[in-house]
This record gives sequence, C-alpha cells and structure tokens, in this order.
Amino acid sequence: MRAWRVNELGHPSTALTLEDVPSPEPPAGQVRIRVEATNVNFADILVCQGIYQDRPGVPLTPGTESCGVIQAVGAGVDLAIGTRVAGMTNMKHGGYAEEALLKAETVLEMPDDLDACDATVLYSTFQTAHVGLFHRGQLEADQWVLVLGASSGVGAAAVQLAAQRGAHVIATAGGADKQAHCRSLGAEITVDSTADDAVDALYAAVMEATDGAGVAVAFDPVGGPLGEVTRRLMAFEGRLVVIGFASGTIPSYPANHVLVKNYTVLGMAWAEYTTRRRTVIEEAHADILGLYREGRIRTDVTSLPLTDVPVALASLEARTVTGRLAIVP
Repeated sequence: MRAWRVNELGHPSTALTLEDVPSPEPPAGQVRIRVEATNVNFADILVCQGIYQDRPGVPLTPGTESCGVIQAVGAGVDLAIGTRVAGMTNMKHGGYAEEALLKAETVLEMPDDLDACDATVLYSTFQTAHVGLFHRGQLEADQWVLVLGASSGVGAAAVQLAAQRGAHVIATAGGADKQAHCRSLGAEITVDSTADDAVDALYAAVMEATDGAGVAVAFDPVGGPLGEVTRRLMAFEGRLVVIGFASGTIPSYPANHVLVKNYTVLGMAWAEYTTRRRTVIEEAHADILGLYREGRIRTDVTSLPLTDVPVALASLEARTVTGRLAIVP
C-alpha cells in the first residue's frame, strides 16, 4: 500500500516521501482501517519534525485522525471487521496512507451514508468545538461568546455550534473574505485579526457589543496577542476555554487577574475524553450528527488526493486555508 513516510525527522517539505510499504498489523487495542479520509492538522507538521507531544520515532506516517472501514482488529478489541469508524491514529501508521492503525478506544462508529470527509470533520473538529463550548464552557443561549481563529476548521465549527445554540458570536478572522465567511456561519460581529490595530479593535468590539460586560465564554485555539487580550474581555464568572496555540505563542493568565476579574481559565484537551470521559463525546456525537442531518451545520471541508499531502500541509502552514482540508487516498 502507499503511505507518506518520514524516515528522518524534518520539515514536511523535505522529510515526507511517498512509498510502497506493507500493510500494518494491529497490535492489542488497535484496528487497521482502509482509509477513506484523513484530516489535515497543524499537529502533523510538528510530528514530522519530532516536536509534537506524541513522538513515535521514525519511520512514521503522519495523519492524526482518520475515517475508514475496519479490516483487522488487534487483541482485546470488540469491534467487527467491516465496521465504519473514525478515530485517532497510531502515529507510527497514521492516516496519510491507504491503510492506517486506529486506537480502538478512541473510535466512534460512522453511518455508512455519511461522506468520508464530512465524517472526519464531524469526528474531532466538531467534537473539539462542542466539548469546548458546552461541556467546558457551559455556553447557553443568549450569552456572548468570542471565537478566535474563527475561519479555521475548529473555529468555524465553534461559530456554527454556538449560533445554533442561540448564543451571540463575536469572531476573529484574517481579512475581509474570511470575516464574511464567518458571518455566513452565524457570527454577528467579526474583527480582522490581521489588522495592525487588531487587539484594540477586538477590545472595542467586545465592549460595545456587551455594553462593557465582556463575554460569557471565550474559545481560543490561537493564543498570541489576541489570546493575551482575551482575558481582559471576560465577563463576571466568564469561562475562558484554552484549545491550542496556533499562533505559536502561549498567553499568560496571571492569578491576580483571574482573581480580580472573577473568571475561570479552562483547558480542553479533547482526545483525553475518548478514554477518560467517554460519555461526553458520545453525547456530543449524537448532537452533532443530528444537527448535520438537519442541515443546521456544514463541514466546510475540501478534499485533496493522497499525492497532495505536502501541498495541503504547506497551505495550512501558510494560513491560506478556510475551513478544513482532508486527504482522500
């Protein structure tokens, strides 16, 4: 089978090679799938360089989240061959390939009539937004929520889910086109994150919209300067949900500021819920599929062939992507 392999750690532009390799055999607790689609994630860029939190060692195949049909199961796995699932991959044998290994404890069954690219996005992208907003952030109807990086995959999912729950969304995105896209998803107010005065503009927009009260929930997958100012935009008993640091810069939340402003900073590492609090993601999965079936959310995904993995990662790194990219073998 064909698979993109990293035999020596480095930037994906030079480290990735498309090779013919044997089908991987699933060890205990894992399954092998015939890959139908794999999400393109910034984490894959870090994996290639050996600087991601999961460092499986070379050789490896990146691609952290995939959808496909089970071909073989390892010991202790109670899943039937032929079942269609999405899940987190074993990073030695990830999803940028025709076959991949998934960690069985992370998988969710996917309906057979669901498009594969949609399934991968509804799996972790919408799950991250859903669990972050509603389980961790306890967002309710009529509350104000700030979504940073709102034109990205997880940001766009957060905008849609928040709007569908009846919340009022303030979104940041880079440039007029991406801001317009966020408004089409349900954002009421948008701020250009690439403008020279983005920090001041965001502060002013939130204060005006909320009559100086601040937002009940902030959803931050970006960090950086806008992540830094977000703590100043929290309402009394607000919830600042930290999703990630796509900007590369990690904000600080001084304890004295948290105390005086009386808000809460919440971390949200979604993958942990697949094993530690399974019911959370199962409930989110049912809600997300229902919203999708009713046409109330859209996945915003563009598919590319397996041969275009380097192109997809380069586009993601250059921040030219709106929504999500998925690789289809």
